[in-house]
Amino acid sequence: MLHYTVTVADAEGHYFDVDLHAQLNIEQLPRVNGAAQLHLNLPAWIPGSYLIREFARHIVTVNSSVNGQTCPLEKINKDTWRVEIDAAQAGHHAPIDFKANWRVYAWDLSVRGAHLDSSHGFFNGTSLFLCPVGFEEDAIELNIQTPAACTRPSWKIACGLRPAASNAMDAQGCSLLAPGGSARFYTENYDALIDHPVEMGELQVHSFVAHGVKHVLAVYGADDDLDLEKLATDLTPVCEAQIALFEPQTLQAPFNEYWFLVHATDNGYGGLEHRNSTALLCSREDLPQSGLNKAPKGYETFLGLCSHEYFHAWNVKRMKPAAFVPYQLGTEGYTRLLWIFEGFTSYYDDLILARTGKMDEAAYLKALGKTIAHVQKNKGRLVQSAADSSFDAWTKYYRQDENACNAVVSYYTKGALIALCLDIQIRMQSNGAKSLDDAMRMMWNKHGNGLKGLAENEFPAVVQEATDVDVADVVQQWAYSCIELPLAESLQAVGYSIEPSAGDDTVFLGLTSQFKPEGMLIKSVLNGSPAHCAGLSAGDVLIALDGKKLTEANHKRRLAACKPGEKLNAIGFRAERLMNFNLIAAAPAPSEWIIKKVESADATCKAPWTTA
Repeated sequence: MLHYTVTVADAEGHYFDVDLHAQLNIEQLPRVNGAAQLHLNLPAWIPGSYLIREFARHIVTVNSSVNGQTCPLEKINKDTWRVEIDAAQAGHHAPIDFKANWRVYAWDLSVRGAHLDSSHGFFNGTSLFLCPVGFEEDAIELNIQTPAACTRPSWKIACGLRPAASNAMDAQGCSLLAPGGSARFYTENYDALIDHPVEMGELQVHSFVAHGVKHVLAVYGADDDLDLEKLATDLTPVCEAQIALFEPQTLQAPFNEYWFLVHATDNGYGGLEHRNSTALLCSREDLPQSGLNKAPKGYETFLGLCSHEYFHAWNVKRMKPAAFVPYQLGTEGYTRLLWIFEGFTSYYDDLILARTGKMDEAAYLKALGKTIAHVQKNKGRLVQSAADSSFDAWTKYYRQDENACNAVVSYYTKGALIALCLDIQIRMQSNGAKSLDDAMRMMWNKHGNGLKGLAENEFPAVVQEATDVDVADVVQQWAYSCIELPLAESLQAVGYSIEPSAGDDTVFLGLTSQFKPEGMLIKSVLNGSPAHCAGLSAGDVLIALDGKKLTEANHKRRLAACKPGEKLNAIGFRAERLMNFNLIAAAPAPSEWIIKKVESADATCKAPWTTA
């Protein structure tokens, strides 16, 4: 067994100390020039966030010993340390007493890393736990502790790991961490250890039951009037609907309990999925308040985030691309299937809200229109397929620059629209007898054990087996080419129309910008647009428009009165060079897509969001 201890060593300095203690069989270690070698390795990325993040850069110091004696330790690459163990240190006993300790700087306020201050601590195991290579399948004990000198109140620890029976617990199942105290947890191997994030602090906690499974809401950073009961009431049918989607007969979830770990901030948004939990980042203003009947403006968005990450407990945590079985966390894992595992999840997150009545039809159609706008407004959809976007997630989607609008399409949003078109296609071809739900269940039945991932070209066969509908050609067109999706035709088939609208825009310039004290900073320029033709580039700072100082107010006034074909003269700086730009305004381009129900339409089948 591997024994890890995490100490809240210096909350003000944002340092966790981590200790590893294990009895290791020296015969299992490779030998070089007579000395046994043990490698300690930290993942370079975290599943669900497809970018090499090099977490080891936050490790400050590392030390090790064998049988009480300090042993040589050398860093041999960006995330691996090598320990040399000679025969004298090992002694005559095959098991050696190995210890290592290291300090981790934790100041990443995101769902991907580790964060520590005097009010709370959060970490993913991929940021903290060096793994002794070759011992990944050993059982693990995790001990979390604080120094006795700590003067703060007791913290609650929220995580999906199995707690020791000796832990002090609150009524909701959170272990308690008193100053100078500790809490122990157990799990089966290293992969499980790093798939259970930990949130600890003065948390607001509430629980609810969905189809017999306990779900815990643990929130840090929210206002005191947080209405956890409303959140639990609203999430219960969402969770039950997802369990029923994959297991309509047994209503059996693939976990014994589930944890929503919520970090509320002034302004944040994001989530990361895990096998029986999710880490969520949100604005505290989006959370419901006790005593108020009306939910905040961003509450539906937060529910959608919860729905999205919960759906991932099936779609990507258990059934996943073959390229992820097993994860190789030291290097990129390439697959062209993220449009299924992320995109379909993005389709179902709001769809489940609509089906359970947590989002009315008008709100759902508005959200769907925004997804369409996200894809259609940029030129990236014409040069990169959803499959290629998946493959290039490591270098393009997660590293977007000023040219992303021209070169990148999102496998989240494009994948969600592919799912919509496929869902309607299946419903049409089966006369309403089948849907994408059936394909997801078939994929779950085939790959839900996580032992054999979905092959790169397997999905159309899964759909045909589940629905008797051949989608091979349309999948090739929609996911593997840059052909436009048949959104209007698909929506018409279920009795809805879609109309592009320019909104309040009077002209189109083809740029995004941000006003700064020094002027208007150009953020991006769309290929083929008036801004592109005039020679504007990202990074340019415009200071005058048609002879007047360029302020936000003057900019709005000038564009409001502008007509297509008019010439605009802008003056600005590129670095320290004064530039002159002449633009010819174009007719306004669509900026939003409005979806409406057509009452007189003869729909071929029911819309997916109207199906219970």
